[in-house]
Amino acid sequence: MANDRGNRPEEPHKATSADTASGDFDPGLLEDSLSKSPWERMLANDDALNFAESLRNAMEMRDAKS
Repeated sequence: MANDRGNRPEEPHKATSADTASGDFDPGLLEDSLSKSPWERMLANDDALNFAESLRNAMEMRDAKS
């Protein structure tokens, strides 16, 4: 993958102890994601979006004035 500064490929992010301590990198989550097929990841994303939408609808119903 080339960056905007030239044709050199970008270096992949290397996890450091600072990443793990700050919560920016979760190797277990990465391994779980990579163990799934792209289709399985898309289905999991759809499930998360549907869940978020149901929470949003529930909050709107709770906050609605009678």
